[in-house]
Amino acid sequence: MKPMNTRIQQICSVLLGLATLCLISGCASTAGGGSYQLKQTRNDVDWAMVRYHNRLSFGFISLGEEQQVTAAYKAYQTAFNEAVRQAHSDYNTPTPDNVKQLANQLMSILAGIP
Repeated sequence: MKPMNTRIQQICSVLLGLATLCLISGCASTAGGGSYQLKQTRNDVDWAMVRYHNRLSFGFISLGEEQQVTAAYKAYQTAFNEAVRQAHSDYNTPTPDNVKQLANQLMSILAGIP
């Protein structure tokens, strides 16, 4: 029974990695020919963080991975909050390049966690 659970965990990890890679490429792209909006960036990162927190709660995340994600998320969140402030809370505003870069960095770290 134990080998079956291990195999299922491996398959889930691969699927999670593929889904995260799809999101990573989405953060840097534009939607429908327009610019990528703050709300889209927030949604992409929020979904990835929900998956991360689920894995964390089940004990699948090492202390080093947790520290790395925490630092990257803090940097992203600070830049995102400043962008929202500068946009006067208009989440339809295009995502600034620095926020995209930090979001992509965070998503890359999350994708690298097995």
